[in-house]
Amino acid sequence: MSDDLRVTELSAGRENGRARYVLYWMQVYKRAAHNHALDFAVRAANERGLPVVVYEGLKYYYPWANDRLHTFILEGVAEKREEFARRGIRYVFYLQRHARDPRHTVARLARAAALVVTDDFPSFIVPEHNRHITEQVSVPVYAVDSNGVVPLRAFEKEEYAARTIRPKIRRLLPEHLKPSRGVAVKRRAPHLEVDCPETLVTGANVAALVAECDIDHAVKPSPIYRGGTSAGRARLRRFVKNILPRYDETRNEPSVDGTSRLSPYLHFGFLSALEVALAVERADAPRGAKDAYLEELIVRRELAYNFARFNPDHDSLDSLPAWAKKTMREHAADARPALLTPEQIEGAETYDELWDATQRELVRTGEIHNYVRMLWGKRVIEWRPTYEDSFRLLEHLNNKYALDGRNPNSYAGILWCFGKHDRAWGPERDVFGKLRFMSSQAMARKFDARRYVEWTKSLPAPLAN
Repeated sequence: MSDDLRVTELSAGRENGRARYVLYWMQVYKRAAHNHALDFAVRAANERGLPVVVYEGLKYYYPWANDRLHTFILEGVAEKREEFARRGIRYVFYLQRHARDPRHTVARLARAAALVVTDDFPSFIVPEHNRHITEQVSVPVYAVDSNGVVPLRAFEKEEYAARTIRPKIRRLLPEHLKPSRGVAVKRRAPHLEVDCPETLVTGANVAALVAECDIDHAVKPSPIYRGGTSAGRARLRRFVKNILPRYDETRNEPSVDGTSRLSPYLHFGFLSALEVALAVERADAPRGAKDAYLEELIVRRELAYNFARFNPDHDSLDSLPAWAKKTMREHAADARPALLTPEQIEGAETYDELWDATQRELVRTGEIHNYVRMLWGKRVIEWRPTYEDSFRLLEHLNNKYALDGRNPNSYAGILWCFGKHDRAWGPERDVFGKLRFMSSQAMARKFDARRYVEWTKSLPAPLAN
């Protein structure tokens, strides 16, 4: 159907000659614009003279499901319903609250679809979802990549580090860093009848809906971050106007609002990396500040997605380079003089005041400042009895509390602490071997650590539902 680098045919199938619509299963790119998967579905529907149905579901049993994540997702639903209705697209949202609620809703909707389009996301539960749907439906299934500026299939293998992917990305940017105008729907049917349970979400009933779900209610919604494209764009506007001009100076100062803080909106697909990159390019800011941010948004982020796409072990220490595995084997028996329990670490009850501040920021807000996130990961390596135990605890804490967790960027960031996308360092140290070492004392000298610590203490407690 298309040779676009962003499009992958998951299942050939046979088109339904009596189809009533083309179905787009929106899993990750939770937006009505700058969405290549949605555009592909609209073009397919236009070619067949059919309307488009967009289905978005939220189940209660995904890993680490909790009030924070559920709330952030639900906060973006009502505005999507309005936007899709304006475009003439039928939007169906269904919240599966517990085991008694209906399941297999995508397969149910696919019975009346000519074909199914879904999101091509290389991590977490989405690859498994995409495998399962091809087994459950008889029509063609396409996965479309709208993860980053450059398509994942523009690369043929896993890149070793930023220095290897950077020149390739720079060569490809002129082709892909262009505005996306979307595709107009030819057959409008925003109120089409469909055979699927549906949940009405409004700004007023989000908390009540979350309370009905069989999820972890101990992790409360963030008191700072609100979900949805509108909230993401408001933060984007603030960033490009007030922060970007000095980004290269403020990015490593956690005590001030000096970074984009857009990662939750990128992770949940409320914003596209393309939209953000174009906004940065248009901004009235020095070229050096723009380049510093685009290095993070495009080169570093897309390195992580490349890693997740090509390395089946991207969520484990098995993905590490040979030198890192070797140095950990050699230092596995080293004494760790300050072992802490997982409960002490999760509760920010260690002897390290700066580290406790990073964990406090994570637990209370759903994010950690990028600069101190490195220290957050490194120190836990010293506090647990094995490297594997340290990794799994970091994964758990990140995916439980972070709004931008469960993402290729998250896994690449945690594994960087163990040597991924890094190089061997010397001299060798106990426990770390040739892994890059970081201490709270050294990091505290690089920014206003006292101010950051006090800021985290002043943060409001997470919101109660």
